[in-house]
Amino acid sequence: MKAILGWWMLLTGATLAALPPWVADAQRALRDELRRSMDSLSIASLEKPYYIEYTLRYRWLARAKLALGGTLDSGQTRTARITVGVRVGSPERDNTNFFDAAALFFGGDDDESYRNRIVPREMNYALLRRELWLATDAAYKAAVEQYAKKSAVLKNRVQRDTTPDFVLLPPEHLADTLAPIPHIDLRRIVEQLRRISAIAREYAAIHNATVTLEHLPELLVYVNSEGRSLVKLSCQVGIEIVATAQAPDGMPIAQTYAAYAKTIEELPTWDSLARAMRRVAQRLSDQAAAPVVAEPYSGPVLFRGQAAAELFAQVFAPNLVAQRAQLAEQGVQEQERFGAFQNKIGARVMAEFLTVESTPNRTAIGSTPVAAAYRFDDEGIAAQPLVLVRRGYLENLLSSRLPTRRVRKSNGRCRGGGAMYDVLSLRSDDRRRIANDRQLIAQMLEILRRRDLPYGYIVSELLDQNLLYTAVYQQTAGTFPTGSEGQIPALAVERIWRDGHRERVRGMLIAAGSYQVFRDIVAVGESSYVHNLLAPAVVSPYRTGGSQYVVATVAVPDLLVEDIEVRPIDDGFPKPPFIVSPIEQTAGK
Repeated sequence: MKAILGWWMLLTGATLAALPPWVADAQRALRDELRRSMDSLSIASLEKPYYIEYTLRYRWLARAKLALGGTLDSGQTRTARITVGVRVGSPERDNTNFFDAAALFFGGDDDESYRNRIVPREMNYALLRRELWLATDAAYKAAVEQYAKKSAVLKNRVQRDTTPDFVLLPPEHLADTLAPIPHIDLRRIVEQLRRISAIAREYAAIHNATVTLEHLPELLVYVNSEGRSLVKLSCQVGIEIVATAQAPDGMPIAQTYAAYAKTIEELPTWDSLARAMRRVAQRLSDQAAAPVVAEPYSGPVLFRGQAAAELFAQVFAPNLVAQRAQLAEQGVQEQERFGAFQNKIGARVMAEFLTVESTPNRTAIGSTPVAAAYRFDDEGIAAQPLVLVRRGYLENLLSSRLPTRRVRKSNGRCRGGGAMYDVLSLRSDDRRRIANDRQLIAQMLEILRRRDLPYGYIVSELLDQNLLYTAVYQQTAGTFPTGSEGQIPALAVERIWRDGHRERVRGMLIAAGSYQVFRDIVAVGESSYVHNLLAPAVVSPYRTGGSQYVVATVAVPDLLVEDIEVRPIDDGFPKPPFIVSPIEQTAGK
């Protein structure tokens, strides 16, 4: 064991210069407790750990939320959490990749005792070692129990899949801490947000409008028993504007705006955000007066800007993540959620003139900063650029250190607890397929004439999943209509008739279905829309203990889809308020 752990050393003083002075003590605590656990941790007649990893996350959170010029929430907090991973058995077969239904339905080990365990933020060496000791003990007990259950299942089943549960790697020391820890003047920011949020008071149709800012620097310290270490300082800052109301017929409606970046300086200026607030409020007022989509539709749809990027992010991109089916007592539990590409490497998955690339090291696309850029993932693996889809055919999947049948090694995509897509660009390899806005509409009208359809749709904004679940649902008391699984609410829609005239409509759901809608793309626009977003984790956080949302960036041109289904929102709605808003009443006098 001494030979295995002899690599340990602290980072140099030059590397630590930009970090708090306690980082060296924290590294030493992780190093010393890991050595002790690998040497001494065991239970009579049970397996010893062959691998242990420790992850410490230290966060400085600044948050402010305002509505209609008033402050709902504002403050700054610091938190420290540790996560311990323990593997028993061997890399070929260990305690992981096993689904225990009994633990899910009847309760099992308390994983909060070793996953995301809150520890004192003072980072005292002795206190941190004590917390690591308790967390490692809990993780080891859970690991040997899981290993025993998995072994019992394997004794009664014939396994044809020989994919190992883990692949060991050589030692490596990585650091990404060149920038100092960013700090902000929250009081000054709140004053700016108050001015921006007060704009909504000028629009009587609005029921509620919030402006939220979160600034989240995070220091990650990672070590494992292979001799790998990582110290990474990152930052995420985002501002979200969400406005909601009810149309005269009672339909809940919403408009949103969001911007995410790595620093406060990379966000739009305060004046730009004020203009964004005004656009959101005006679009919501216009939407309330628009006619509803009354009939189902199947035909061409032009997705522009944010809508094209959001369609790609929700429907196609999650399938590019490598996932592994888990063993259970009933057999292998196939991964149905975004698992369509697990056995499709080499198959055509989109139109043959389209290519998708992953470039996690890219810090800007055109003039837009990339919020999801990074050098090393959370497992200490350097992220390399990859071509995922080449001229319509799938070539690679994004992977963590979890081996799968088709992808045995990590390509540095573990973020937030599991493999996740990062910075993706969709582009055309055929100049004949690229068109300007006028040409895209002309091609769409030609499809309408060929299919004898009276009209089609142009969609400019789709509802972001993060904003739906964290803000829109809250503001509408859960009444906002979202349709069934796989349907995406469209927030900005125009109906375009065969003679070219247009009208704004509301109450539409995009029934995109599966990734196959991207096989029906017939043309793309000239330039790409760069969309920074908080995307739902592809691998469930209930499995990984990680984050529910992870920052991602997609760059997508306008997309003309030859055939896609559109559904009207035909749910029953709550009645609108019986009397008019006092703001509207005052404005009318």
